[in-house]
Amino acid sequence: MGNFSSTDFSTIISNNLPEIRMISGDEKIIYYNVYNQDGAPLNLSNAVCTVNIFKYGDPSYVFAQLSGSVTSGSSNQFSITFTGSGISSGVYQHQVHIIDSHAHHHYPAQGKIVIFPSPVST
Repeated sequence: MGNFSSTDFSTIISNNLPEIRMISGDEKIIYYNVYNQDGAPLNLSNAVCTVNIFKYGDPSYVFAQLSGSVTSGSSNQFSITFTGSGISSGVYQHQVHIIDSHAHHHYPAQGKIVIFPSPVST
């Protein structure tokens, strides 16, 4: 899904992940591939990976913090499961939050999530 690295791992680069589109109520597994500033895979085996979800443009109100799971066989990839149930249609942002083995907090990437209303069944 998202491959990202940053020249300054402590700086958020706005919307550098591909836009995700989904229908309200659907479930989506999102994969994140993490690289260091030199482009080499970053080992996440001793890191805590989460993704913050908030309404577009309002990072002060995080309504979901989803725990990531490091993908088996790939030490630089983690995934989250995002369920759009109970969430109004609209534009949101997902922001990667990594706490490394030295307890440093990194927010290296974020992107848009567009949630469309569920189709009305007749």
